[in-house]
Amino acid sequence: MSKHKQKRTDKEYEGSLNTGIKNFPMWKPYLILTFFVFILYSNTLKNDYALDDAIVITSNSFTQKGIKGIPDIFKYDTFVGFWLTNSEGKTADQIQEEKKLVAGGRYRPLSLATFAIEIELFGKNIKENNNTFKGCPTISHFVNIILYLLTTLLLLKILYRLFPPDTEKKWYLTFPFIVSLLFIAHPIHTEAVANIKGRDEIMTLLGSLGALWFTLKYFDTDKKYNLLLSGLCMFLGLLSKENTITFLAIIPITIYYFVHKKLKKNLISMIPLIAASFIFLIIRAKILGIGAYDQQITPEIMNNPFLDATTGEKYATIFYTLWFYIRLLFFPHPLTYDYYPKQIEIINWTSPAAFIPLIIYLIMGIYAIYGLVKKRDVISYSIWFYLLPLSIVSNIFFPVGTFMNERFVFISSIGFCIFIGWLIYKYIPKIIKNPKTSNYFISFITILILCLYSVKTISRNKAWKNDLILFTTDVKVSSNSAKSNCSAGGKLLEKAMTPEVKENKELHDELCKQAIQYLLRSIEIYPEYTDALNLLGNAYFEYNYDICRSLQYYTKIFKLRPYHDISYNNSKIVISNSINLLNNNYAQCTPQELLEICNQLLEVQPQFGEVYYLKGVLYGRFLENINASIENLEIANSMNFEKNSEFYKDIGVAYGLSGNYNQALKYLLEAIKLDPEDYKTYINIGITYQQLGDMQNAGIYINKGNTLRQQQGKENDQW
Repeated sequence: MSKHKQKRTDKEYEGSLNTGIKNFPMWKPYLILTFFVFILYSNTLKNDYALDDAIVITSNSFTQKGIKGIPDIFKYDTFVGFWLTNSEGKTADQIQEEKKLVAGGRYRPLSLATFAIEIELFGKNIKENNNTFKGCPTISHFVNIILYLLTTLLLLKILYRLFPPDTEKKWYLTFPFIVSLLFIAHPIHTEAVANIKGRDEIMTLLGSLGALWFTLKYFDTDKKYNLLLSGLCMFLGLLSKENTITFLAIIPITIYYFVHKKLKKNLISMIPLIAASFIFLIIRAKILGIGAYDQQITPEIMNNPFLDATTGEKYATIFYTLWFYIRLLFFPHPLTYDYYPKQIEIINWTSPAAFIPLIIYLIMGIYAIYGLVKKRDVISYSIWFYLLPLSIVSNIFFPVGTFMNERFVFISSIGFCIFIGWLIYKYIPKIIKNPKTSNYFISFITILILCLYSVKTISRNKAWKNDLILFTTDVKVSSNSAKSNCSAGGKLLEKAMTPEVKENKELHDELCKQAIQYLLRSIEIYPEYTDALNLLGNAYFEYNYDICRSLQYYTKIFKLRPYHDISYNNSKIVISNSINLLNNNYAQCTPQELLEICNQLLEVQPQFGEVYYLKGVLYGRFLENINASIENLEIANSMNFEKNSEFYKDIGVAYGLSGNYNQALKYLLEAIKLDPEDYKTYINIGITYQQLGDMQNAGIYINKGNTLRQQQGKENDQW
């Protein structure tokens, strides 16, 4: 802004504002922006749920209750509803107490409440023929578009208040309109808009801008109710996401740059904003606790990417990631949802990639302070609008659990758009003196940027179609991310296990091989990544029944995390299928190789009863060592696991083969209690009675077995 404008009185400033807007066709920019946003994002209406939508919608038990779940949404950490869905027998209070969540906790209930309302109105996720029929992704995507549009329109309105339109210029050449166009089209926003979960980003900015707007209205009208509305908007923004707190600095800086009221009135305008923030922080602390979460989080690089870095390396890498934000704002390609380790490499201060961004940010900071103190110019204001929201997600002051994310600069991108818009609007006329020619250049450059942005935004939206497309698309960009490779592998494996794919063996095997390739890459990047190890165990079993390799990967997990419930259950499934696979020559390993894996597994899980059972069967059926078989089966019998009729039949047969017919009879009778339709067990009991000299009972059981055999049409069975 010029020095002339800075010296105007408040009354003169407001007079020029009213004069400018009075003859300004506000409906035209509103209409263009509305039309433009649907051009950019209408292709998301066909998209499904993706990425973290499971956490907040599809697998969140609170959200899925509809309106009835809203009290719990506001009562617990944002992730509790998701963990409750996947924690059998546990209550929400138990899960909250365990704090089995993320660093710092998450309390962002407002966006989840809107999802619950959508579920209530448009239907929840239900099961039909073992396939998931998902409720209302189209509605949710539409709501995201509308909220994004409202946010942009409010931004436009604020900018017209701060930068009154020049009546000598066409409305489409005004600075606020150019900035709003750049903002609405920027491709880095696709993660916030195209991903339904990104609604928390949109709503927090909408609430933040609402607080700014009503604060400005208070200065313009002197009406106190605007203060109440500014505080309410601040509170709603905070309930959406904590990033709104940065507007405690952005709003007074905006007032200082553009309003110039007396100190007393400036301080009064901050009271509702501070009060709203204080109330929110008290509620958040009561729900989540203070500091306790950070002590509970598993110390691994997926929760703390700087875990193995020195302090110097940590901050060098942080400034390296801060450079990524600048680059993506100027050149938003390629985009990806995943910047987890080791997509961003840990570097030190000897690298130019660390100290050059540090110098750039120092220059930006110095100029922002200089502008605040001396010039109050638009460039310095744009830097403040960029730096302040970024500070809270930069990892400098608070750990955010990952190196960076594109959605983290959703608010900061306003500062970038103001900066670029000002260069176009203010400096092209200084270079090209002819007004008509300069207007052509302003239009040309703006349209060129918008065309490039639009092509990228529309194409990027397609990647958010569903998890499979997103993961397999972005893994090509995030090829060094353990998480991205794991996610792509896991989703390909999930696709391979669907009934329709299983019918096509060639497709099934190809998907399994691709999944294994990505999962192997994941553990190459991060050898202790339990999610990838678990999926590899699943994948090898699904692909070609490689039991040994499958159990090897589960064993690696137990060495890292002895109480990994998912891997424990998966191990039991593989073990329970091993015998039939060996009998039918489907298994890709020998009984001796499987026995060695069992011993390795028992070294880390000595109370794994199913493994002792498997060893007993291996010794008895395949290795002809009856004594070792009985020894392992008895150990298994002493352990606490669910024993079925097959278990008791196997131990009974083993005792029978050893000549201990009394013990054999004891276990075979237990087997028949659990499965009274098993003709083989009846005949084995009859044979055992024969060996004990009880011919009467022998005849009864053998006859019963043969009768069942005939009734079941299994006269030709070999057993």
